[in-house]
Amino acid sequence: MEPTPQQPIKKFKTFTYHTGVEWKSERQGLLRSEGKPDVLVSSPPEFKGIPGVWTPEDLFVAALEICQMSTFLAFGIRKGIPLKSYKSSAEGLLENVDGKYRFTKITVKPEIVVEQSWTKKQVEELVHTAHENCLIGNSISAEVLVEPTIILQ
Repeated sequence: MEPTPQQPIKKFKTFTYHTGVEWKSERQGLLRSEGKPDVLVSSPPEFKGIPGVWTPEDLFVAALEICQMSTFLAFGIRKGIPLKSYKSSAEGLLENVDGKYRFTKITVKPEIVVEQSWTKKQVEELVHTAHENCLIGNSISAEVLVEPTIILQ
């Protein structure tokens, strides 16, 4: 559909993000991004990495979980959600597919507590909208499931 003179073409902004990583020792490095705290990173222990250190796999799953929360909060603020608390857990399933490891499924399980002035259906709709608009979820090929627990207080 081509825009008519009454419908201008919407221009979207583009954004660029920068990170850097520096090898420190063995299978360990330091992840950096300007203005943020450094993060010690390694491959996971199951791939001969260092226990107790953030891994690309952890950060990948966390990126989706954080995006789901951030998107939910952004839409929730616009809708005036009476949010009391939000916490979640996430699980990423890493499998060997055609001889290469890849994430095949990531499940995010938010627990959302809202005041009783909202219904569970309203919160579920907001969770669904956030899921559909999460840029990390929209950028990956793994199946993404969001399984909320909604509590009205």
